[in-house]
Amino acid sequence: MSDKTKIAKNTVFLYMRQLAVMFIAFFTSRIILGALGEVEYGVMSLVGGLAFSFGFFSTSLSNATQRFLCFAHGKDDRSELKEVFNAVALLFIMIGGIILIAGCAIGPLIIGLLKYPQQLTTAVYFIYYCTIISLAVTLTATMFDSVLISRENMKVYAYISILEVVGKLGIAYSLLLYSDCKLIWYAVATMCMTVLIKGSLIYFCFKHYPECHIRLHWDKAKIKEMGKFIGWNGIGTIVFALNEQGTNILLNLFFGPVVNAAKGIASQVNNAINHFSSNFLVALYPQMVKSYAAGERDKFMSLFYYSGKFGFALLWLLFLPIMLRRDYILHLWLGEVPGYTSVFLLWIIIYSIVSVFLTPQWYAVQSEGRIGKYMVVINIIFIMTLPVSWILLKYGFPPQIVYAVLVFDTIIRIATSIIIVKANIGLSIKRYISNILFPCVLTVCVTLPVCWYINSFIQRNFVGLIVNSAICVLFNVFFIGLILLTKHQRMTIFKTLRLRLSHVVDR
Repeated sequence: MSDKTKIAKNTVFLYMRQLAVMFIAFFTSRIILGALGEVEYGVMSLVGGLAFSFGFFSTSLSNATQRFLCFAHGKDDRSELKEVFNAVALLFIMIGGIILIAGCAIGPLIIGLLKYPQQLTTAVYFIYYCTIISLAVTLTATMFDSVLISRENMKVYAYISILEVVGKLGIAYSLLLYSDCKLIWYAVATMCMTVLIKGSLIYFCFKHYPECHIRLHWDKAKIKEMGKFIGWNGIGTIVFALNEQGTNILLNLFFGPVVNAAKGIASQVNNAINHFSSNFLVALYPQMVKSYAAGERDKFMSLFYYSGKFGFALLWLLFLPIMLRRDYILHLWLGEVPGYTSVFLLWIIIYSIVSVFLTPQWYAVQSEGRIGKYMVVINIIFIMTLPVSWILLKYGFPPQIVYAVLVFDTIIRIATSIIIVKANIGLSIKRYISNILFPCVLTVCVTLPVCWYINSFIQRNFVGLIVNSAICVLFNVFFIGLILLTKHQRMTIFKTLRLRLSHVVDR
């Protein structure tokens, strides 16, 4: 199977996964919000998010595992595959134990800082500690997720994700059977489901992949190499966790749990749609690392430019119709919509669209391996969002200002990142602007006002939602093909479609 075919096949599996996950997750959220109410839902989102933030190292460990496993695959070195997995397994166990102990120890201190109805105190503690246990299991399973991704086995990765959201849907329905202790039941049931699903993933990898065997052998050189990479990576995940949960705490202190509920709902919509773009990039990432490891620079740079344009295009195609009809979609989904949800969703969409340009740059830096300077500089800029948001909220700005700050900060990070990537991999800034930034900005400038104008003439009902979404998608596809694609890419797509159609006619 060719690399392009493999990327396309894996992207299809990930898209199928995301469609199922998104549909079930949205339905699940409506049931949970209806069963718990705004206050309890807000408390659950806040406390569960705070507890899960102790897993900030899981992302850095996952990034390191994927990078080193893909690098070993690129060099076709089977012994190194086993060494990498064994080293990362020992690091996961050690760091996971530290996080579990630390999270449990300082839990009462964190909970004591929050605002919530006193009658929910017992439930708050259950949510917190069940989430910590779920985190420990999820952290262990993360290295096996990385094995699937490095092996480019997105089929199993997709199936496991779908099983997980189906389990969460079942738990959501079970809330309707309880009149008391709903939060406690939800926390315990979710923890048990996590153990079952992640355990199945671990079993599959042990059975099918020879590198997935842990030996109590401390390879000092390999662990030092990976530990350095994880340490630098960890700076980014720590800053992200501080910003995410710090923002949640700020909103809780200034506005109370109802605004936390609004932010939680808006973030859920954003995450579901944002994953469509990230799925494409996840499918592309192993090929980028493998091509760099094999010394195929032209292929690596081609994948870099390709990921930047198409990551944006996939996100814009899905986000524009939602942005234009977000009020109706939220009402259709939830019925009663907490205040600020719509404005949060608008700003989160803007933030996600801007942020998509950072991902290919980060993948390029990880592939090359020198991430220290990148992590320090980018995250010094990123951490400034929290104190700036606090100052603005202190002066009476509305809650959505936290996302306006994030958008402005992200634009600064993109500009800085381009300069660092230029130094690391020899990126041409002029070519990056002409090939990626300019076409993407032009696409927004052309399609947004036209679709906004068309949207104003279409009725605000379900049929209008379908018609407006179809028009937006078709209009975007036309202009994306015209502006983002090169002549060669357009010819390749037309040729492929013609061949597919001729096969269908012949049958």
